[in-house]
Amino acid sequence: MLIYDLGKRGQTPLYEYLYECIREDILRGVLQAGEKLPSKRAMAKDHGIALITVENAYAQLMIEGYVTAKEKSGYFVNANVARLNGWAGVEAAEERAKQSKTAREMPPDRNLSQAVISKEKAGDDWLVDFSSSRLKRDAFPFATWTKLMRRVLDDREEAFLEKPESRGVPELREAIAKYLRKAKGLDVTADRIFVGPGTEYLHHLILQLVGSNRIVAVEDPGYKKVGQIYESHGLKCLHVPVDENGLIVDRLWNSNAKLVHLSPSHHFPTGCVMPIGRRRALLDWARTQGAYLLEDDYDSEFRFDGKPVPTLASLDDETVIYLNTFTKTLAPSIRIAYMVLPERLKEQYEEKLSFYSGSVSSFEQYTLAAFIGEGYYERHVNRMRNYYRQQRMKILNALEESPLGSMVSVEEHSAGLHFILRVNAIRDDDAWLKALEKKRIRLQSVASYSYGGQNRYRHQFVIYYSDLEENNLREAFEIMAETMQ
Repeated sequence: MLIYDLGKRGQTPLYEYLYECIREDILRGVLQAGEKLPSKRAMAKDHGIALITVENAYAQLMIEGYVTAKEKSGYFVNANVARLNGWAGVEAAEERAKQSKTAREMPPDRNLSQAVISKEKAGDDWLVDFSSSRLKRDAFPFATWTKLMRRVLDDREEAFLEKPESRGVPELREAIAKYLRKAKGLDVTADRIFVGPGTEYLHHLILQLVGSNRIVAVEDPGYKKVGQIYESHGLKCLHVPVDENGLIVDRLWNSNAKLVHLSPSHHFPTGCVMPIGRRRALLDWARTQGAYLLEDDYDSEFRFDGKPVPTLASLDDETVIYLNTFTKTLAPSIRIAYMVLPERLKEQYEEKLSFYSGSVSSFEQYTLAAFIGEGYYERHVNRMRNYYRQQRMKILNALEESPLGSMVSVEEHSAGLHFILRVNAIRDDDAWLKALEKKRIRLQSVASYSYGGQNRYRHQFVIYYSDLEENNLREAFEIMAETMQ
């Protein structure tokens, strides 16, 4: 049994600290060459941590050659670790490990130990950052991803010398098509799927297909960057208000809009879901006007209660352009997004835009294709869905038990990685936000995402929880309650 004091990790990510502790024991000879490490499940249970944390720590040890894995046997200290580093290298590494341990065991500065939960950039020093949509640092499946990368390097040598297809490698498009059929009820063939380096690039292609001299309707409130992308292409944006059922379709009539960007399965930031009646009305409008609906389904995988909401595209695949990305479910650094085009737009792409070169690394595409096709992606999403469900309940319980709990109400739809906090005990939203900033608490209002409905969304704030930890929440909630008085 290996037991480490994880409470001494300070601001070091949990998986990284565990990796450092095991590496140090290997270099110091505490763990001998050929010695078997505890199983991942045993290590997780003994330390009361998530299994994925141990997986990531072991994966890093394997990458650096300290540990080897034997199928159905477990993980072992590399018998050649001394020869891999050279004795001088091992001695130097031992010294660095001792220095690292000394640094970790030094009494931390009390002010710093109470600080950073999320950092957007170096120099930020927030007690709690409720506006950060960053994912957990130890949430990425490093071990599996590394294994697939190595296999892709071995199996796809010739493919790396070829020019990637403009719409994406066939293996990835086929894997996405199968996933959409199973998880989203979207019956689509791989030839209608187009892969790009993020949704911004795909928006650029869509505008070339539907025409850049048209009016585009966007949700209000909504993700403002979408409107900025359209306006940067010279388009006029129509900001259509949203109610508890999503975008108000009646506001589209007589608008001359030919493209509508919306998120019907989980609207940002309100979280509402568009019911079937509103969806039918929206589709009727689009067919009548000869318009296209751009369905942004960016975080619909994280629905915690009930079955997944059917996509708008599953109701009409000739009017709806389906758009999604892997940045929320895997990592923002994996800049791979995709869209499903109606048959007419697919044909236009082949006629007008097929000259574009492939825009995403074939290496990453083949790795992602294997990750999806072999079932790892589905299991990863299920694991993270369970994790975020528990995370959400912890935050909500901490809020309810705090002094702030009696002063606010929570609006949440059991989906996504944020919820809405309604606060009626303040007069001026901006003044309260500034007071919180002085106390090192960052918060963003729903009104900041709106163009014309700021008054309607007064006293409502977005609480992201994907990267929050419980450590400082009690203090943060107490400060938020005090600053209202």
